[in-house]
Amino acid sequence: MEDPGEVEQLLREHAARRAGRDELSRAHPDFAQVSPQAGQLDEQAVADLAARDPEAAARLLTAMGRAFDPALRAAARALATRLPVGAPRTGVPDRPGTRRVVTRRDDTGSDVDLDATLAARGAEPHWRAEHVRTRGWRSTGRACVLLVDASGSVAGDELAVAVLTASALAQRMRPGDELAVVAFWSRAVVLRPLSADPRTDVVVDRLFDLHGGGTTDLDLGLRTAAAQLTRSRAAARDVLLLSDGVPTESPDPLPAAAAVARAGARLHVLSLSEEPESVAGCAALAAAGGGRVARLLRPAQAPAAVRGLLD
Repeated sequence: MEDPGEVEQLLREHAARRAGRDELSRAHPDFAQVSPQAGQLDEQAVADLAARDPEAAARLLTAMGRAFDPALRAAARALATRLPVGAPRTGVPDRPGTRRVVTRRDDTGSDVDLDATLAARGAEPHWRAEHVRTRGWRSTGRACVLLVDASGSVAGDELAVAVLTASALAQRMRPGDELAVVAFWSRAVVLRPLSADPRTDVVVDRLFDLHGGGTTDLDLGLRTAAAQLTRSRAAARDVLLLSDGVPTESPDPLPAAAAVARAGARLHVLSLSEEPESVAGCAALAAAGGGRVARLLRPAQAPAAVRGLLD
């Protein structure tokens, strides 16, 4: 699902539960200091809490992003879009200008690269479609899809991790970089189509409002993320899967992961669990997708995990 109207309707129909001040105060000991009165958010108090206990600060900020109090909710979401998650990605383009000609492992280029195609075929006696290599223009930027597993209950640490990961990705964008955000459970929803727009407010709002639940269709999520990347001509293309790597109602997701790699992108997995089945599943997905795995067991690990995978 990508149509903006349909996405908004889905979010309204499956809106996440709001929390009142009494509930927030019982669940978070620092709430009274951070929000002394209705509608107020003391950003310095949030910064002080983050210095003492970054995990508590991340959990409290995401909880306030779902508050009944509209002013507090808006202030928490605005702060979430500008969390200090590290410096933007740096580096020098590999050649002057914003585009270059590259060989693609797909049929989206404008000309066949004969040498690369013959090399891909090697000694095989028969031609296959995957042997074809083409040449075409790509920008020297990066396209990234954040693929968020929203099965079960999207709340607590999982929500905080998703928000911080999206914020970290957006803040690391350079001019020309593109970002998309897709959530999936038994269905897949494009929360932000692939775009070079640096704003994160819509992404954060939709992550806060999202209440997924249900089963985990990893195959569908991966295919939806791959479809977003087909729109990009970026030289570097990545999918960051935020999941425990365990499909509960899905075709085997490994072919979809391998298809990401065949399309010239990399599939990295931000692993949310230390359970053996999850560790094995995440490793298999990353290996099939030509990427790496980073553990993401606590919200405050999100910025470092993003840097480690994309730098």
